[in-house]
Amino acid sequence: MHRHNATLLRRIGTLTLCLGLASCGPIEPPPPTDADGEPIPRPAPLDDWLRVVDVTPTHAIAVRPTIEVRFNAYLDPGTFNSYSALSLRSGGLTSGGRIDYRMTRKTLRLRPRSDLIEGLRYTLFASRDLRSVTGAPLFPDTPAPERFTDASLPGSPPLDRPEVRWSNIAPIVERSCNACHNDPDWRLPRLTPDALRQTRSTQVDAPLVMPFEPAQSYLMHKILPDYPLRRFTVQPPPYSDAAPLSLDEIERIEDWIAQGAR
Repeated sequence: MHRHNATLLRRIGTLTLCLGLASCGPIEPPPPTDADGEPIPRPAPLDDWLRVVDVTPTHAIAVRPTIEVRFNAYLDPGTFNSYSALSLRSGGLTSGGRIDYRMTRKTLRLRPRSDLIEGLRYTLFASRDLRSVTGAPLFPDTPAPERFTDASLPGSPPLDRPEVRWSNIAPIVERSCNACHNDPDWRLPRLTPDALRQTRSTQVDAPLVMPFEPAQSYLMHKILPDYPLRRFTVQPPPYSDAAPLSLDEIERIEDWIAQGAR
């Protein structure tokens, strides 16, 4: 009798649990969908959504502004190399323009191809095709910030980067890299402009430096301390005697590559 009651209680408990779960609806929420109702793939389990961290200017914009959008992750270069990566819209008007990716800052910059109309309210849109380098899609509920144009504000400078030549990079390489790369015991390639442009990494199938394309240059992957797809450790390695690169120095190397690595 006691055994029969125990079995009955277990069955009642199991039934109660099942009914409780059924009443709570599905355990996983339905996947987010895009404007056409198509499901948006979720990030990998250990990844995060690609998210906008901040947008500048924060208030009104000039009629010829530069809009900067900073993300929480490095961008896949195959997803932002188009005029539609960022755009400004007001009613039926759409203003695209030149896009520049500041990899070190995880920032896309937009400069409209023509002047905006004074007094209109423009909404900034980021393309849903944007992905992080790990494949994470843009967060579905990313807000679309609005900015009014104000003709009294000074126009933003062009997107041109400061001029950087190898003579500006050589002191960084000498201080932080050459102790190992010039040591015959390490058997590492010499770091000269020609060698960097002509050498492919032995760790991955990628060029060390692809002129004009910092995001596709494995050298950038190696020196950015939080880049997620690098093999082995950041360079210069923490166990070496070399001083780590500052973000300003990394950005200078990025500018050098973006200008053709000359």
